[in-house]
Amino acid sequence: MGGSAPKPDKNIGKAALKSAELGEDFFAWMQGQADITNDWAEEDRNRYLEVFRPVEDRYIADAASWSSPERKAMEADKAVADVRQQQAIQRQANERSLIASGVDPRSGRYQAETQKQGNAEALAAAGAGNMARSRVDDTARQMQSNVINMGNGMAVNPATSIGLSNTAAGAGFNGAINGYEAQGDLLNQQYGQQMASWEASQNGLAGIGSALGQIAGAFLPAGFLSSKEAKENKREAPGILDALEGVPVERWNYKEGLGDGGEHVGPYAEDFTAATGLGDGKTINVADAFGITLGAVKELNAKVDKLTKGKGVGIGEAA
Repeated sequence: MGGSAPKPDKNIGKAALKSAELGEDFFAWMQGQADITNDWAEEDRNRYLEVFRPVEDRYIADAASWSSPERKAMEADKAVADVRQQQAIQRQANERSLIASGVDPRSGRYQAETQKQGNAEALAAAGAGNMARSRVDDTARQMQSNVINMGNGMAVNPATSIGLSNTAAGAGFNGAINGYEAQGDLLNQQYGQQMASWEASQNGLAGIGSALGQIAGAFLPAGFLSSKEAKENKREAPGILDALEGVPVERWNYKEGLGDGGEHVGPYAEDFTAATGLGDGKTINVADAFGITLGAVKELNAKVDKLTKGKGVGIGEAA
């Protein structure tokens, strides 16, 4: 029944090819980005190993051994020595002050002041030693905390750079692929709709052809002469579909004693002759009716075919 199936939009294949090409280009770009960030990471790693790790190792060792008994004792001794030195200076100043005031060094008052000064000196020395030991412990805890933080942040920047670069490249790659896959899906859906429309029109045309066959079989059981060899003055017969547009097609009955007396659906001879120029205005030749109908069907099919193809081109170009 005339008319070929619509062809797939050429942009479907283009979208698939573009998707593959873009994937390859993006993958190559991503490899280049990875090379850059990997070089940075290697440079940072080497600098860390050569410059910072030795310092860290010494710091870690110091933090682990900082609050040793030996260091505490050493710091305490320093603090006590500083206190005793200050106390000695103060004691000498007090002695000179007592003598200047007329206090006899052999008197009880002088001895009491000296004893009092000695007790204060002992207390100050003990306090200074304890404070020195506490400072050693505090320093050790602070250093150990620094070591922990330093370990947690070790080599974070290179890894972060690589992760961000790869994540961004991967997201861009997936986004581009998904976009072109969506375009391909849209074009495939469009083609499916075109095929469904074409198949529907073909089924309708097949039904018309079947009806025409039944009509021809009813009126011309043996068929009518229609060979090319029996015909002359052959020429195109365009505009049939437009000519038939105003021809009424109704359901009617023959009057009593005319025709086969049955109920039918069809045109009137007067309208048929006026529209096509065929017949005498009272009868419709079966060959003419069959040919006119087939011509109209072909023109209708050409319009449907052109319409579906036209839509395909429009959507494809927009894509």
